[in-house]
Amino acid sequence: MADNQQRVALEKVRQLYLYYRYSMPVNVAIALTWGAVLYGYVPDQQLLAWNSLVIGVVAARMLHSRRRTLQGFTLPARRLEWEFSIGSALMGSLWGAASWQFLPALPGFYQAFLVITAYGLVSGGFVSMITSRLSFNLFAWTTILPPLAVLAGGNLEMQLPAFGLVLFAGFFIFSTYPRMARHVEMGIRSNIKNELLVEDLRCANEKITAMSLQDALTGISNRRALDQHLDEHWRLAARHKDHIGLIMIDVDKFKDYNDELGHLAGDECLQIVAQAIASFSRRPADMAARYGGEEFVLLLPDTEQSGAELLAEEVRAHIEQLALSHPTVAGGVVTVSCGVAVTEVSSDISYDVLIKAADNALYSAKNKGRNRVELAPELIKSGE
Repeated sequence: MADNQQRVALEKVRQLYLYYRYSMPVNVAIALTWGAVLYGYVPDQQLLAWNSLVIGVVAARMLHSRRRTLQGFTLPARRLEWEFSIGSALMGSLWGAASWQFLPALPGFYQAFLVITAYGLVSGGFVSMITSRLSFNLFAWTTILPPLAVLAGGNLEMQLPAFGLVLFAGFFIFSTYPRMARHVEMGIRSNIKNELLVEDLRCANEKITAMSLQDALTGISNRRALDQHLDEHWRLAARHKDHIGLIMIDVDKFKDYNDELGHLAGDECLQIVAQAIASFSRRPADMAARYGGEEFVLLLPDTEQSGAELLAEEVRAHIEQLALSHPTVAGGVVTVSCGVAVTEVSSDISYDVLIKAADNALYSAKNKGRNRVELAPELIKSGE
């Protein structure tokens, strides 16, 4: 819950900085318009100084907004809001100071124009600062109170309209703005909730996908994962004429093991053998997988024939050295037979040829007494 609150606060600040970027040029345009209206009624130096201040503050706020955006809003949301609010108060003070200083020198029509545009600025701030009540209040009141005070301090005819405008501004700021801000915040919360749901769904799909590619008993890759991995690396190797090696591994006399010790012991044996084989999958592209029953595969992309044969012998010796008790084989320990095949990959052959060659080599190893490594008669070549 606390994390969600932080995400909502940060998203409100992010939108605050994002939307205000579009209103900054409007501030400059209105400042230039005021300059044209005030020209001739206000000393040139004062007018130039005020326009320069407005443009300078707008430029500084744009740079600050860009910096915070590039930083990814890593600071606490409350601090970012206060930084923005200080800029809003400064901007509103410039508009209010101009009204206070320059409005009395203008004819009635131009006075009305400045008051209307001041309210226009506040209306624009309503949209751009809808996610920060602090920023909006600082900007709104510093913008509109000075011109209304000037009008109320003038002749009696202007006091009633000024009072009406104050009531309108109060209703607008204290009634309409909070309701709209709540609706916006509800939208932000809803969006974040949807994002979290999508993220949960994505994670669930990833877990399901991972489970579908994992053998439930041994925890290593299953045949489906092997097919996908082999297909991917087969196409990659075909482009570069690389070699792929494959070791087919079978637990010797595993049916006898199950019959003598039971299926639970057999499952435990397969788990230990699978993890032992997986420990020889040392490179990122290598893969150890359960092929079916007591058969396993060790896939070795970019591996020459001699390297694959040497690794198969290491696997065989390692499993024998585990000394898992087997009641029906010579030596009394669990052993494996390995068939090794290697091919130079090309688009002329499919990986089924490689699997068949390794399987035939495995069959030969078992016929020759088991607990041994047999190599496919020769390097499989294109077209064979």
